[in-house]
Amino acid sequence: MSRPRSQPWYSGAHRALEPEVGPVDEHGLCECGHCDREQRYRLPWPEVGGDVAYCGYHVARYRHHNRELWERLRSLDDIEDPDVHAVAGDRFLTLDEVPEEISVDGERMRRVAPAVDGWALFDSAEPDDDGKVRFVTVDRNLEPRESVEISRSSAGEFLNWFREHEGVHDLDADARHALYGGEPRDD
Repeated sequence: MSRPRSQPWYSGAHRALEPEVGPVDEHGLCECGHCDREQRYRLPWPEVGGDVAYCGYHVARYRHHNRELWERLRSLDDIEDPDVHAVAGDRFLTLDEVPEEISVDGERMRRVAPAVDGWALFDSAEPDDDGKVRFVTVDRNLEPRESVEISRSSAGEFLNWFREHEGVHDLDADARHALYGGEPRDD
């Protein structure tokens, strides 16, 4: 089927990808995988077109990772200021904000990853005498949220499960090396 040259084949699709921007009217779940908080604000999808509706925490991550686009949004007169919807609260936005080591109940813990929910995942720096490793999620105030203790031999399986079912934003370099083999880097 031929199309007239004055109307490219993608023109209908292009119109469908025009983003809606602003507060959401009907609150479904955040469109970031593994997030169970309510949508607050609809933003343009940065790579392809269209839009995505995020909760306040994921709006804050969007602001952090798309600064130029965020400033363009803020300059628009016909939308509500997105800054009021970008609320990280007591959640971590990036791996750099997560301390490399902390102490939880007197136990030294190492950073593993910031999870999609904004809590940071840590594991035992040294396994217990019985070979158990403790994984703990903490908020930005370093208050423990959840904890699980598993055998050292299952730590990699647990981390894979956590990545699939809970989601992570980024893995610490040591955790990445432990998960995929090889020695931690000294850089």
